[in-house]
Amino acid sequence: MVALAILATALVAVFQLFSMTLRSSLNAEKYTKAVFYARSMLDESYTLPDIEKDSLSLTFDGDFRGKREVTVRSSSEDERVKLYEITVTVTWPPSGSLRMKGLRAVMTDE
Repeated sequence: MVALAILATALVAVFQLFSMTLRSSLNAEKYTKAVFYARSMLDESYTLPDIEKDSLSLTFDGDFRGKREVTVRSSSEDERVKLYEITVTVTWPPSGSLRMKGLRAVMTDE
């Protein structure tokens, strides 16, 4: 009877550990996807010719939502060179959130 109680306690502990590992693995997968989506949105903004009109919102895989915002951080006296800050925020349910920032300098020929 004592051996059965010890075995039952050990099995409960193993199942809880397995459940916790599964939950951690799922959270890591969601975070990895969020990093991938944020990085792709940030990289895309480095290639667009007109960055001032680059703010947008997207939905990935139904659950992930991405938002990109572009703001002018500084500019030269003659307004030919501007430094933009690009902020990408990816959220997923129930309460996951990731924010990534980047800078881009743009020089106009005007």
